Amino acid sequence: MGKLTRVRDVIVAGFGLKTAKHLATLAKDAQSDRVGIFKIYSTNETEIVLGEDDKHLDFRVSVLCSYGPAPESGRQLTVSTVVHCHNLLGRTYLFIIAPFHRVVVKASLRHAARVG
Repeated sequence: MGKLTRVRDVIVAGFGLKTAKHLATLAKDAQSDRVGIFKIYSTNETEIVLGEDDKHLDFRVSVLCSYGPAPESGRQLTVSTVVHCHNLLGRTYLFIIAPFHRVVVKASLRHAARVG
C-alpha cells in the first residue's frame, strides 16, 4: 500500500491535489481531529465517519461496528464509502483508483478481523 500511495502522490501532485504526505503533515498538528491522514467528521459509540475534501472530489468513509443477529456471532464491521465528484478530474481519478480502493478496503477489513 505504501508503494501505491507514493505512486499516487507523484501523479496527483502534478494536478495540484492533496498528497498523502501533505495530509500526514496535517495529522501531526495537535489541534487537528484526524485518524491517520483522514479528517474525522463524526463519531458516536458505534460509528466513525472519516474523509477529506479536495478540488476534484469529496469523500467520506463510514466504519460501523455492530453486533450480529445472534449473541454468539460477535461484532461486525461495515465500511461504506461515498464520493462526490466535482469535475472531470474527479470522475477520472475515481475511475482509476476504484479497483485499488476495493483491494485496500478488503485487505484492511481482513487485517481488522485477524487482530480483533
